[in-house]
Formats: sequence, C-alpha cells, structure tokens
Amino acid sequence: MPQKKTLREREKELHALLTHAAGQELLSTLEARYEAKGGRVRPPDTSVVTYILMYEREQGLIRS
Repeated sequence: MPQKKTLREREKELHALLTHAAGQELLSTLEARYEAKGGRVRPPDTSVVTYILMYEREQGLIRS
C-alpha cells in the first residue's frame, strides 16, 4: 500500500501540474471525478487545487 503524502507534498505536486496543459487537464479530470463522488461542486471562489486537497483530506488520502 503506498504511503500517504503530507498536505504540503500533495499541494506542491498539484501546483506543479498547473504549469502545463496535460497537468491542467488532469486537474480538471480529478475535479470532475471528485464532484461526482462527493456530490459537491467546487465553489466559484475556490481554486481547483484547494478543492482537490479538501476532498482528499476528507477521504483520508492525505496525512497530517
């Protein structure tokens, strides 16, 4: 079983994806998947990175 990442590690990883088109597409895919699973749409004033981090923390995918 893979080790959970810290919030800081995951945040850096997600921000790095913002720098190229394929990464941005991956973030959009994750956002859509998490919206479908969680039933909550990302608020308009929340970044996609913050939305993903919030979801992953709630699901226990990120360690403290």
